[in-house]
Amino acid sequence: MSKSLNGPIVKSGRARGAVHLSRQLLIKSAGLQPSHEYSVQFIRSMVVSIIAVIVNFGGSYILKEKLGIYYLLSAAGSFFMGVLVNYYLSVKWVFATRKLASRRAEFLIFVVITGVGLLFNLLIIAGMVELVKVGYWIALVVATIIVFFWNFLARKKVLY
Repeated sequence: MSKSLNGPIVKSGRARGAVHLSRQLLIKSAGLQPSHEYSVQFIRSMVVSIIAVIVNFGGSYILKEKLGIYYLLSAAGSFFMGVLVNYYLSVKWVFATRKLASRRAEFLIFVVITGVGLLFNLLIIAGMVELVKVGYWIALVVATIIVFFWNFLARKKVLY
């Protein structure tokens, strides 16, 4: 029991249990082998997506700001760079089970799902920049978050 300004704080057994489960989940998520557990896959997918976002944003910055490429082309090109990183890490670290025997078919479907995500990404970015007059980088962040959920759920349902 610890003390707060308003009196003692009592940690219930339920709170300790939740902390313990969270700690276990983080430890499992840090492992090197792909996982069968949905919650571990979700956390790892978030980590992979963060890495892919770094590639995406870095590529977008280089393409748009340094090379002067039109912002939607920059977004598309950098998005695809992130997809390649995401695919590799997804099959090597996130998902233990694959529904398709053919890796070629798997990659093709992965690209189709990602292509739909790219379409969502570009529509969200264009809509926010052109119609709502939001800055490009804010639009890119919003689009990235929305497309993350699309990609994870579609890939989990169809491929893994």
